[in-house]
Amino acid sequence: MRMTFLRRIQLLLEQTYSSTGVNLEECLVNRQRCAELSAMAGPLTLELSPEGRTFLRIVNGRLHLAIYYHPSVIAALEAHPPLSELSDQNIHPLIVFLEELNHAVHAGLLFLENRLQIGSESLLCDLELQAKVDTYLALKLIAGALQKRRRLNLWHRRWLRRRLFEDESFAYHHGFLSQRYRDANRLGLRLVRHLDALAPAQRVAFIRRFRPLTFSQKRSCIRNLR
Repeated sequence: MRMTFLRRIQLLLEQTYSSTGVNLEECLVNRQRCAELSAMAGPLTLELSPEGRTFLRIVNGRLHLAIYYHPSVIAALEAHPPLSELSDQNIHPLIVFLEELNHAVHAGLLFLENRLQIGSESLLCDLELQAKVDTYLALKLIAGALQKRRRLNLWHRRWLRRRLFEDESFAYHHGFLSQRYRDANRLGLRLVRHLDALAPAQRVAFIRRFRPLTFSQKRSCIRNLR
């Protein structure tokens, strides 16, 4: 059976970190269910991007996960498959796809570690920062495979950083949302620049040590980088 792109990315993340024990393909929801879950989550969701959402709930000690992608995101990735090309036509939809999937994987891991505090701003900041870092590394891996080279040249790395970090908007009505995403961008960019300077084995070892840290610890770690 042919493996889906979603499954391949999930396995990549879990091979890097640890297994969630969940098939995230089974957590995909349609637009109607997304609207229902958004209503349950409250009016703050109106400020969040409609292109992709990850929903988390704990009921009777069990984690309930849902991932939504807007049809335009899926349509763009189907028209321009990322494993065949990376371009202005699919890079933004791919980033949305990777970040939401990353949120689900790391939420699952935190739940298994009894560290998932749903509703905590620290948790949300942590998930956003982790998604920025892992998405950049996944984009590099995809781009490297397409270019048939283990190390991307500076132009490609700068292009990926610009599309992932510099194209972001922080125009939210609530200031704490602007701060959350701005911090994730600023800290994530500083960290990936550090990771780019490491050898592959060092890079993997670093991010495996980095992931279990709290957001406060991750922030301090990045600020102390040289």
